Amino acid sequence: MSDAHNSKSKSTSRTLVSRIDRSYFHRPNALARMRRLLVLISFIFGIGWCVWGAIDTAKHHAPGPVAHVHAKWENDCEACHVPYSPIKDNTWLTSQKSMQVLETKCQVCHRVGIHHPLQMSSETGSCASCHVDHRGREVDLNRTSDRSCTVCHAAIATHRKSDASIATAPSPEISSITQFDDEHHPQFASLAVDPGRLKFSHGRHMLPGLSFGPLAFDENATDKPKDRVAISYGMLAEQDREKYQPKGSHSDEFVQLSCASCHEFVPSLPVGDIRAVSGLVASSPPGAYSLPVEFERHCAACHALPITGSDKPSASSLDTRGKDDIPHGLRAEAIRLYLEQTILQKAIQSDTTILDLKVPRSPLPSPQDQTIPDERLRTLISATVDASRTFVRGGCAKCHLVEDKELPFETSLLATDHSQKNSSSQSTWFSVGPVRVPAVWLRKAKFNHQVHRASDCRECHDAAYPNQIADIGGSLFPVGSPLDNQQVMIAGRHSCVRCHGPSKFDSATGTMIGGVRFDCVECHGYHGLGTHGLSSEAIESQSELFPAVRSHPIDDFLGSKKSLSDGSVPESFRSGSR
Repeated sequence: MSDAHNSKSKSTSRTLVSRIDRSYFHRPNALARMRRLLVLISFIFGIGWCVWGAIDTAKHHAPGPVAHVHAKWENDCEACHVPYSPIKDNTWLTSQKSMQVLETKCQVCHRVGIHHPLQMSSETGSCASCHVDHRGREVDLNRTSDRSCTVCHAAIATHRKSDASIATAPSPEISSITQFDDEHHPQFASLAVDPGRLKFSHGRHMLPGLSFGPLAFDENATDKPKDRVAISYGMLAEQDREKYQPKGSHSDEFVQLSCASCHEFVPSLPVGDIRAVSGLVASSPPGAYSLPVEFERHCAACHALPITGSDKPSASSLDTRGKDDIPHGLRAEAIRLYLEQTILQKAIQSDTTILDLKVPRSPLPSPQDQTIPDERLRTLISATVDASRTFVRGGCAKCHLVEDKELPFETSLLATDHSQKNSSSQSTWFSVGPVRVPAVWLRKAKFNHQVHRASDCRECHDAAYPNQIADIGGSLFPVGSPLDNQQVMIAGRHSCVRCHGPSKFDSATGTMIGGVRFDCVECHGYHGLGTHGLSSEAIESQSELFPAVRSHPIDDFLGSKKSLSDGSVPESFRSGSR
């Protein structure tokens, strides 16, 4: 019975086991098929990789020619890259470590600064993240995509560190930028206010005759404004007429200035007849920025600086300019010395008996100890010097901010003896502050006037033109033009987007507008090292290489050859205010 029971149990177990298909793992399934497929693909890929790697190995690591600026190192990979070594420290570098090693290679030649003091170091990309090489000889490595900029500037407030210097002040509004147009780009920040300290009116100087103030309609009226003097070409000195008078015009016609009369540009850096300019102009592309306006070159033809008489322009004063004019740009001490020496010379020339002086029985004085020992002569010219001081100060104050300055009397030529030289008495004179006119107005961008020379100046600088004139007696005279020295004469963003934007049809004018590049790098650089992307060190080094250049009006870009006169004042007399 026991045997029968065991036999029944075994039979039951076999029956149960036979119900299970024990060969299921021999049948193909999805997992097995996928595994075999991956093994086959990997094998084929490995064989293909070996074959591909054996053919033109160098081309695999250099997918294309390097840019022309790097062509010298075409076959010297180690100039930019770190050679691979399987058994070596830092063979498997972290991303941050690898970036530091490669950027060290870049900065051997390219010593650049950070983008912004408040940028986050964790978001600072590598050089190659923007400047991708091996794309061909003609590729401009500085032409990066807008996405390199908008990845942060689309929400710039979240991609910058807080400024500790303004922690106690309200945080300034930071505009987000996604592209250049009136909707997604803020107005130019540099156009807020003119920081210059020069009293000036572009509108007045653009009027015929540079006529200031309103006119009475009756030309025979006796109550005409005293300062209304229209300057004609015949009133200018001969050398100035050659510069300003157009061919075919008459001497009795009014002087008509243009933008190029004062704003000159540098089309090239020739060798020969050169003139020193700031390092900014020398280090910029030719024609990008205008040369500084200088009194002797651009103002003196109409604005004389006499030491006595009248400073109103007239035929006699302008034709004889320079003979008795005080040099422009003198320091306060030099102004007093110049007036005293000039008036003393005239006094001696008009009365030779003044020279009938006894020779002192003492050694000749040094230049620093020279005085006017004769009391009669000192008294004679003292009053004239005081009058000239007031007159000259008034002339300077027409265009400049003038401040009082106390000068020690012992340094004056009018000090009669050593006791006065050693005294502590002072006299009140005046000094002219710096004009502080910026060399570059769009400080956060770059601009080149030469490439825009086909455009009329008025398209961007309409505010510089007179807006009120009256036709009186067949001639144009001003009704009035206020000082505009606090207004920046640049139209702003809207004057740019008409050209720098997508091509589109303007229904108002019936013409196509836009089509000019408007990507970020067209106007902006990344490495903020100074004015328009140049470091102060770079500007100084460029200034040493190109210490001086010749200047020409913007008309010269169109082929004209004009020779401009140049004035000079001893450097020791310069105040450095221009």
